Amino acid sequence: MRPLSITTRRTIEKYDDNWVQKGRELTQNLKSDKERQLRNIQSIAETSESWKAVALFIRYQAARNQLDKDWAEEAVAKLEALQNDARSLAGKDEPKAVHMELVSRILGYAVRWHVWDTKNKEQKSV
Repeated sequence: MRPLSITTRRTIEKYDDNWVQKGRELTQNLKSDKERQLRNIQSIAETSESWKAVALFIRYQAARNQLDKDWAEEAVAKLEALQNDARSLAGKDEPKAVHMELVSRILGYAVRWHVWDTKNKEQKSV
């Protein structure tokens, strides 16, 4: 867990509907079941203090053909853009830590959306 103040955590939670929507947007262009890759990215984001390490891991997954390269670049851009939100939400906390918290949270929502979408497609094709 990142060392964020309770005030910042509550502020982030107030915008959960927004983060859920951003997670949804992140999964829109995934073409097949990529739950494992999303969970791997989320795991890196939860344990790292470095945005650049997470962005590199996303690109690494694309280079290994585990993810579509266009999706990877779009995801990196969307997650990187959260730095602006992090600066406005940080208060007395470090914006970098807030950014990584947002990245982790949104990736978690993205995993859930992707599983929902994948399972719905499977059920509809039966």
